[in-house]
Amino acid sequence: MPTPPRQDKTPRRVLVTGATGFIGRTATEALSRAGHDVLRGGRVALVDSPAGEPWIGYGDICAQTRWDDVLGDIDAVVHLAGLAYLPDAAANGAAGTFARVNAEATAHLAAAAARVGLRRFVLVSSALVHGVASPGRPFTEADRPMPQRPYARSKLVAEARLMAAAQGSALEWVILRPPMVYGEGARGNFRRLVGLVHSGLPLPLGAATAPRSFIGVDNLADAIVACLTHPRAANQVFLVSDAETTSTADFLRRIARALGRRAWLPSVPPSLLRPAFRLAGRADEFRRLFDPLELDCSRIRKQLDWSPPMSLDEGLQRAVRTRNRRS
Repeated sequence: MPTPPRQDKTPRRVLVTGATGFIGRTATEALSRAGHDVLRGGRVALVDSPAGEPWIGYGDICAQTRWDDVLGDIDAVVHLAGLAYLPDAAANGAAGTFARVNAEATAHLAAAAARVGLRRFVLVSSALVHGVASPGRPFTEADRPMPQRPYARSKLVAEARLMAAAQGSALEWVILRPPMVYGEGARGNFRRLVGLVHSGLPLPLGAATAPRSFIGVDNLADAIVACLTHPRAANQVFLVSDAETTSTADFLRRIARALGRRAWLPSVPPSLLRPAFRLAGRADEFRRLFDPLELDCSRIRKQLDWSPPMSLDEGLQRAVRTRNRRS
């Protein structure tokens, strides 16, 4: 039996786009701890950054962003910049904006990376490219993508444009598809759930028991580090999540435990709640709470010998620590 390839530990000069964002801050710290020379990128370069943290500002990321000079001494890119969070009402009417920021800008950066001879391009996409609910079993990478919303469609197009840009060049691409990412400083759905639990109000979600996958930002950052250098990550798509599968109801109880509170979750049949959510214009939110979204992450675990370093409960403790300090 041939000896499996070993992970390349060679430090690399890495550009991280979206370094000021929720995932970007944690990813840059993890890459630096792993010994990589990280160039942090954002719309505007930080003028008060800590010593030894080089930054660049590239303005609004788009199809006109000038990358060639930036990439001159770079080995790899971790691409996190993009448009992720919009309220449901705004997101459904923002297909053009998602396409420009997430798809066209990614294609432009990938083309520049291939042109100057970069070694690897890691794109953080989304598990939502598979659809909003898993089909009675966990999603796998072999499942046909069926994105339902403009955001997810723009991410799938970004993946395809990256692959096309790398074709015929030395550039290796890696695509990560995480579910909802939670952690300290997270916006969107996670911040809303924490706020609901913290309010102490009864939440009629005790029947939201469908299996769902989540990932802590520290676990996602660790997976990014693995994908940057591992030989078996080249030209691969990976679903990635925490080790534990949970549910909305259990997730809320775990948030409450991390906050030192008790979650009051009356069990109301989903058949009664669905019409109420629909009448309130919140059908998408109902699906996020009650529909299954479970991921099979065996590919990244087997091919990269990777496992999430932090448990779900540990991740939630870290995620709410700022709120706990304020309480």
